[in-house]
Amino acid sequence: MHGKIAIYMDSTGRGTVTNSANTFFDFNRQIWNDKKSMPSVGMLVEFRTLSSEKKAEDGKLVQTSKTITGIKPSKFQEFKEGDFITEHDFWKTDNDDELEDLQNSRRSAYITELYRTTDFDTIEKIPLSFTIPQAIQKYFAHEILSVETLQANLQDEKEIPCILDYLILKRFLFKAYDTLIFMDNSIDQTQFSALKSIMMHLENSYKQMMADQKPNITKIFNETFLSLQCHYQALVATIDTRKNRLASLEAQMKTLQSEINLKSNATDADPEKLKARQERLAKLQKEAEYYRTTLKRLDAIREDFYKKNYNIFENAFKLSREKLFKKIVTGLNLCATIMDVKIWHLSLKSSGVKNSYFTMSNIENSFCSLSFAEHYLSRLNKSALNPFDQKLLVYIQKITKEQRKKFLVVTSDLDLLCKLKIENFSQN
Repeated sequence: MHGKIAIYMDSTGRGTVTNSANTFFDFNRQIWNDKKSMPSVGMLVEFRTLSSEKKAEDGKLVQTSKTITGIKPSKFQEFKEGDFITEHDFWKTDNDDELEDLQNSRRSAYITELYRTTDFDTIEKIPLSFTIPQAIQKYFAHEILSVETLQANLQDEKEIPCILDYLILKRFLFKAYDTLIFMDNSIDQTQFSALKSIMMHLENSYKQMMADQKPNITKIFNETFLSLQCHYQALVATIDTRKNRLASLEAQMKTLQSEINLKSNATDADPEKLKARQERLAKLQKEAEYYRTTLKRLDAIREDFYKKNYNIFENAFKLSREKLFKKIVTGLNLCATIMDVKIWHLSLKSSGVKNSYFTMSNIENSFCSLSFAEHYLSRLNKSALNPFDQKLLVYIQKITKEQRKKFLVVTSDLDLLCKLKIENFSQN
């Protein structure tokens, strides 16, 4: 059924959905069925439920529990003038397929009305039903939602020294996280839930874009833009009708011409009937010429509309996809950096990390993804690195050269050494 998310907590991954009858249904992040977006308050959704019922004293069945078994964002998040459906229709329908059928039915009826009422003999250009930017935004709706969700959850970035590369450091980021939780199981893991969820959805969008680096723009243009242009579709219907009529006229003329030729050579030909056939042929030829002329003009208008809009769409689509891809990568890098800083902060306050990590005399780096990456590289033969490890080495060398600060501590007091380590890491 259709509903709207009334409550959602990133920290717990739990939320509440309300339907058209103002009935409330609880759900959790584990049953969210969309990999490219995440739940947010106010989002319109489509969900399935399992309900248990019992008989009341009056004998009527009453729902005793309402369990959501699957939930995902609706294809329809906004309702604008010209969409052929309203939010009222959303609440009146059970699912997106039903709502889409209603939208298509109303669009078809409108196209039919345009087909019947438009004077195509005088039309010079085709009006747009909706714009190219609107079509592209609709196509990338889920990816845009993921990026917007990140922006809504961004924390203060003033203390971030540099933005990390998520794709290079991912394994070490989660190694640092897992090690932090292992060393100090008192740390509340839910404070990472929102970031991890955002990263998961951004990464799914990233993977899909990487897997489809050469999308079929012609197919996308036809499905997301051209097929929904009502005036264009009415013109296409008119062209098809006139072509069919012209084909019928040409068949009639061919038959009539054969009859005239046959009768003209006959000895008992009736002059009146022959004249009538010739007049009928002349009338058909005049009508056919009208259709040839108008079809040539209408085909030119159709082709001009297609070419102009396709060229604009192709360029706009490529540019929008490139910008969105960069935003997704930037989003992943921001998430990784924020999570790494959070891990770093928590490690400095953790007695578990202090006792298991900072007290070790050979530990000279702070508790973060970069340190785990350096430790990993320290065990490898630098002259026989695979491409990924070589890339990681170059990246770590660049970061340490630009960002690392070194401090000399001379002491034989291990407790003092540990204390000074934590103080230095806290201040830098």
